[in-house]
Amino acid sequence: MKNNSYKILIVDDVEQNILIVKSMLEKEGFQTKHAHDGMSALKIVEEEKFDLILLDVMMPKINGIDTCRYLKIEPKTASIPVIFITGSDDKESLKIAYDVGGIDYIKKPFFKEELIARVKTHLKLKDYEKNLEQKVVQKTKESLETQVKLMYTLGGIAEGHSIETQMHVRRVGEFSYKLGILYGLKKHEAVRLKHAAYMHDIGKLSISDSILHKNGILTNKERKEMTKHAKAGADMLGKSDLPLFKAASIVCEQHHEKYDGSGYPHSLRAEGIHIYGRIVAIADVFDALLFPRAYKESWDIQKVLDFLKSMSGKHFDPKLIDLFFENIDDFMTIYKIELEKTNYKKKKKFLGLF
Repeated sequence: MKNNSYKILIVDDVEQNILIVKSMLEKEGFQTKHAHDGMSALKIVEEEKFDLILLDVMMPKINGIDTCRYLKIEPKTASIPVIFITGSDDKESLKIAYDVGGIDYIKKPFFKEELIARVKTHLKLKDYEKNLEQKVVQKTKESLETQVKLMYTLGGIAEGHSIETQMHVRRVGEFSYKLGILYGLKKHEAVRLKHAAYMHDIGKLSISDSILHKNGILTNKERKEMTKHAKAGADMLGKSDLPLFKAASIVCEQHHEKYDGSGYPHSLRAEGIHIYGRIVAIADVFDALLFPRAYKESWDIQKVLDFLKSMSGKHFDPKLIDLFFENIDDFMTIYKIELEKTNYKKKKKFLGLF
């Protein structure tokens, strides 16, 4: 492929650094775009495709490490090679850079020849991997995208029509994907779980609005009626032979089961609960407590974390809770990014742009 077919994103908070790198790359024929901070970069990659990202480490608000960590968590951007540009050669910092998914680093100041050589090398490697996967991806892409869009749309309808509840569906998927990867699910299965998690409360479509949107504590009768949504969701999806719908049926039916057997609808316990149900249970509660709803205020983050720990072995699988807290930085990165996205969508809607 010719250089002008490649698109590279440059992320640096220093304008002069961007101009220097941009000039070097464009003289070689590469297309470039730039961002001055991590959040701007993440918004750009949501809307445009890039073949490579050159990422500064030290930036305000969201640094390069957290930006890369989120890029690698998100399936849509996980395959984009990230080369760090850093003024430091501290071994511990470099180790962290590789741990979060960076494939290389270039130390400032650098030579043009060094930058161009490394960029070309990693683009060639990416093309090689892409060609191996392309045939399989092409056969399944359209079918899977249709299923995922349906999952997200129906999941959002079930949760409600506000931005907050629709974003809840998305965030539960993101948290579930990360925890699934940490547990050891293969990437394709973790992606399936992410999309299946969009539908975790689809059964709420069978619950009357008077109960579903009640501002206040439910009566015992109302609470009993509400618990029916888990089985109802499973019944809605369980007749399909599609793997994604089968996974969503499991999630619907089991995400309210509890590790000690006190959950519903079947009072399952421990490993008797499917791993999908155990993972989504944590993701759902974590998000529900962190973010406000019409009927509740958000909890303080430390209060949320303390609650999750206190429910280990009771509500939640203790092994999964341990994985969650061992990797808490990753989950907090997702939380920070998704909070920014929610606020951004609210602002766009307020301005009539959404």
